[in-house]
Amino acid sequence: MSAAEVAPAPPGDDTARGPTRRFVTDFLTSRAPSLDPPTDAPRRSDSADELLILNYKLPCVAPHLWHRCERRYCADGGANRLFDDMPRLFPDHHPDAVRAAFVPDVIVGDLDSVRPEVLAYYRDAGARCVDLSADQDSTDLHKAVTHMVDSAWRVSQGTGNGLGRVIAGKGWLMEHRIFAVGALGGRFDQTMSSVSAAHEFGDAHVVLIGRNSMAFVVPARTRVTIVPDVAHEGPTCGLIPVCGAAKNVRTSGLRWNLTGGGLEMGRLISTSNALDVDGTDGEVRIETDAPLLWTTDVSRMWSDDVEESPARLDR
Repeated sequence: MSAAEVAPAPPGDDTARGPTRRFVTDFLTSRAPSLDPPTDAPRRSDSADELLILNYKLPCVAPHLWHRCERRYCADGGANRLFDDMPRLFPDHHPDAVRAAFVPDVIVGDLDSVRPEVLAYYRDAGARCVDLSADQDSTDLHKAVTHMVDSAWRVSQGTGNGLGRVIAGKGWLMEHRIFAVGALGGRFDQTMSSVSAAHEFGDAHVVLIGRNSMAFVVPARTRVTIVPDVAHEGPTCGLIPVCGAAKNVRTSGLRWNLTGGGLEMGRLISTSNALDVDGTDGEVRIETDAPLLWTTDVSRMWSDDVEESPARLDR
């Protein structure tokens, strides 16, 4: 077997029965934040990506993600983060100018964590506020992703952007991604809520982004190709079977590849692995019979210049 090949499946194994999916990390950058979209940023009309800001530390890549995304959302107290933290990324600009340049399309959630003056500011600036406080059985992240997926699906069907209730299994376009900024690194229970949402909304390809790590779900019974941005992420990476045992996992492009063995919580999981893509055309290839959480280290590209916001940490 050459270094560029995934170990072949044994006869009768349906690990990779499904289609091939390709995930490319093309959204990280080390360039300085900009108030205006860079010349090489995708036009909003050309991008299917969406940005979701949660109520946790805003990383320095947030302005870059903002410029490349078609729609921008804040999940409840995430509006406080946008209001407080974004100006700190632009110390040479007046805070009012920064806030005026970064107005979200929608603020969604219980609306009990966003400060009244922040909500009023963005509402007056044109943001739409969606109160989903009637639902007390889900987090603001879950409410926001539900709203985002359903609204975009309705737009694609030509029925407007109304709020619906059932979003799973709608067959999202492969190009679509939801960048959930602030989804990792806070309280452990909230981090697990983010991981759960990423699994539930697997078709929407939710990318969880924190100060130190980035993660998304590798779906089951699918040939997955990941093209990491080795200039900005890794080399440390991992594959974690959050939703139960994966009995057959095969990889290439890692320092310690799996060749058909299993991963299971309480037994073997692939943590502290490392990217090794020189012999695989810059790609990591994964086949699995159960969903896995793929995670990489992104700590070397973040700036810690943004001080802790006084905003509440419940999101």
